Amino acid sequence: MEADTTEESQSKIVSFLNSYKFRIEPDTVLPCEPRDDAGADPLAGASPAAPDEAPEAVLFLGTDDDGSPLPGPMMATMAVASILNKSVANKSVLNKASLNKNKNKNKNKNKNKSTMDGGSLGVSQLIPSFELRRLHQQPSRNAYTAARRFTWEMLDILPPPGPDYTRLETTVLLSMQRRDRERVRRLPDIQIESTISVGEFTRALHIEDLGGFEQTEGLFQAILTACEYVGLIYKSQFNRLRPNQFEPMLRPLLAVPVHESYPSNHSFQCFSIAFAFSTILPEHPATDELARIAQNVAENREWAGLHYPSDTQAGRDLARRFAPYLHDAFGPLFQAVHDEWV
Repeated sequence: MEADTTEESQSKIVSFLNSYKFRIEPDTVLPCEPRDDAGADPLAGASPAAPDEAPEAVLFLGTDDDGSPLPGPMMATMAVASILNKSVANKSVLNKASLNKNKNKNKNKNKNKSTMDGGSLGVSQLIPSFELRRLHQQPSRNAYTAARRFTWEMLDILPPPGPDYTRLETTVLLSMQRRDRERVRRLPDIQIESTISVGEFTRALHIEDLGGFEQTEGLFQAILTACEYVGLIYKSQFNRLRPNQFEPMLRPLLAVPVHESYPSNHSFQCFSIAFAFSTILPEHPATDELARIAQNVAENREWAGLHYPSDTQAGRDLARRFAPYLHDAFGPLFQAVHDEWV
């Protein structure tokens, strides 16, 4: 039965594609006026296909100089596959949303039966594409205009210190490296925090085992994803060497990331969450605790030998200056989180 439904969908798509011309632009595909034979059977007059062969779709990519259509059968096949894949993906997303909704209902019935971190939410598995698009909105839609720098790419944070100060910072990191007992104490947290989880923050808010706070967890995960992207832009601008690249005697506790050191993305991401929650609920007693967690996560990256102290400070400064742009991009989600708590 499912195979019949798929074949029927393919037939409708092929019929649609064969009934229209299409104009290809840099960022979209637009249908043009219907063909003269739009009402006719698109497969009429075609040579009979072999039993194992599907009829070939024809996608018109525009017209030639004399007005004749330019067919592109391979493009049509790709378009059909793309549309079908999107249909399957949408069904998958809907099914995941339904499952998550049922999970949340079960949590409300029995809060002690299961735990949840940000990774178990369907929303936290998705890149916040609409919010990132808001950051990238340009006055002109012409893809060929001269590139402009976005305001949030030019925020006023100090550049990394020079080699003399960097040498002093590596001396501090070497002294931290010699404190074996403290390093061993921090090692489990360092390993867990190598990939930041929203659980670091939901525990402080005492909502990790509760239903009804999906928007809060979703916002935290979306901030982690968006700030990782923005932080990499600043890292490439400053292009600072990692501490062990500057001082070979340093022995990092984790594999050293391939991207640059300044600013610390862990610091930027975690403080962005703390500042966002403080903006939404400034009177909540956990706001100071979230800032403390962010500072601890960032300092653990120093104890791991992956960041200078100035990287940590730069991440915090970037989070403070980026906060208004984050609020603009995620405004509806900020409001949804507020409604969950108030």
